[in-house]
Amino acid sequence: MKVILTKNVPKLGEVGDVCTVKDGFGRNYLLPQGLAILATSGALKQIVDLKRTESRRQDKIRYEMMDLAKRIEDQRLEFTAKVGETGRLYGSITAANIADALEEKLGHEVDRRKITLDESLRSLGDHQVPIHLMPGVDANINVKVVADAELVADLPVEASPSEGDEPTAEMEGEEVEA
Repeated sequence: MKVILTKNVPKLGEVGDVCTVKDGFGRNYLLPQGLAILATSGALKQIVDLKRTESRRQDKIRYEMMDLAKRIEDQRLEFTAKVGETGRLYGSITAANIADALEEKLGHEVDRRKITLDESLRSLGDHQVPIHLMPGVDANINVKVVADAELVADLPVEASPSEGDEPTAEMEGEEVEA
């Protein structure tokens, strides 16, 4: 059966493509879902118009995504996390955390699946996180992970006073590095 796709179908084709599919797949899935129409002589003439409207729609989406990519590049996210004695995070910063923070900051929803983290962020410092918005439109965002100030103050110090000693002025002014 020959059909003309009216919407993009993964692993089959894009809008306006003429595809030959098995009868059952076309009759039971593509046609009822509105993903395709039968490839008749009249429909083949309409392909040009269909491709033109799809091209305009894709250009509009691409322009919006390029604008979003510029806004993302200008942002810097900072996360505060609990850190162990070795400087490793107790939890992690995930793509969902980054997506939520971006949505809050930009006012535009960013799908967490578009944030391409090989694995969650589990260490302190600056990280470059790539975001794939659509084919041909990518952005990088700077993510800084800092230690929670309360937890840093609770970390043991090598020269900490014993229980009965009162802290001296020298000890009170010391800063603890994580």
